Amino acid sequence: MRTAAAEALDTGVQTRRGPVWVAAAIALYWLSLYLFVPVLAPEAHRLGAGVGGVGLVLAAYGLVQFLLRIPVGLWSDRIGRRRPFLLAAVAAAGVGALGMGAALNPWMLGMFRGVSGLAACGWVAITLLFAESFGPERTAWAMGVVGFLATGSQLVGTFLGGLVAQAAGFRAPFLAAAAVAGAALLTALATREAQAPTAAAGAVQGLRQRLQVGRRRGVLTASVLSIASHYVTFTTVYGFVPLLAAERFGAGGAALGTLSVCAGVPSALASLLSGRLAARWSGGRLAAGGFILAAAGTALLPVVPSLAALAGAGAAVGAGLGLIGPTLMTAALRDVPAGARGTAMGFYQSIYAIGMAGGPALAGWVGGRLGMNSLFWTTAGLAIAAAVLAPTLLADRPARA
Repeated sequence: MRTAAAEALDTGVQTRRGPVWVAAAIALYWLSLYLFVPVLAPEAHRLGAGVGGVGLVLAAYGLVQFLLRIPVGLWSDRIGRRRPFLLAAVAAAGVGALGMGAALNPWMLGMFRGVSGLAACGWVAITLLFAESFGPERTAWAMGVVGFLATGSQLVGTFLGGLVAQAAGFRAPFLAAAAVAGAALLTALATREAQAPTAAAGAVQGLRQRLQVGRRRGVLTASVLSIASHYVTFTTVYGFVPLLAAERFGAGGAALGTLSVCAGVPSALASLLSGRLAARWSGGRLAAGGFILAAAGTALLPVVPSLAALAGAGAAVGAGLGLIGPTLMTAALRDVPAGARGTAMGFYQSIYAIGMAGGPALAGWVGGRLGMNSLFWTTAGLAIAAAVLAPTLLADRPARA
């Protein structure tokens, strides 16, 4: 028979390794969802979509998340598990990438972009799968690490996607993304749950009680501000910047990937730094600073004289967004009972998906009627408004590292 000491040692090793496997799966998951992003808008344009049509293709990703992330959060809390959603998410990422790689027209491309949006719905539970490996007092730190993993993987994915497109054509990144999704699935099979959320102290029981979580001030205010941040993200870095670079400066696949790196490195570093800054600054001040930086970079995008200057403006946008993301995610979860955190995260991510879907759709409409410059300037105006509101909406809610 095994001794209690040996069993305790095995449990400790498994506990320490658990977050590592989850972190690896997160990295591959986001890599698979972003390998093709540098070529997505140009590919939609090549298949026959105008500026407005490109916006609709991009919007499909956020629309699915708006519709399904709350149900995913409720379901995750109901069954008390997060891991099954990780497995389903990476599988959907592979299907979506394969479908987009085989698309023959913009509508088919948009449909499978929606499937990749379904994959992104799993992020509701995946963030908690990682965060629940640590104590509640380390939520701000865990969210900073999660933000770093996500942004860093998106950075690597977009850079490699540009190189793959340059070497093998604009369809190749979609196929590469499907292969990475397969690797993510294998990695996800090695993960384990740290705890059963519904068994934790303070768990919320009943559908009505869970839905009331969405009415909490922290969830609502963080969600409203996150609409603005995701509007900026999916209109600029992951939206029309690649199209602007291709049309105005003749950027090819490798250049588009490099642009993504220039935005992604500051974003990843700012996400990692946000957990430390949260110990000194209130969430409102930190979010406001991020929005100001993002607004400045966005306003410069239409007037830069070169591809290098475009990369610099994108870097400012990325750094600002990197500060905002983990800050708002932490604010949304604060004071939420353990058994309702999936529901809270579902509300938060579903509401901010309005920005993911509405941003490209509305910006594409503006760009189609007033020119591409206007869509960037209106986006910068929204970021400034969010910067003004952030200290008030997040008042008296200092983040705890």
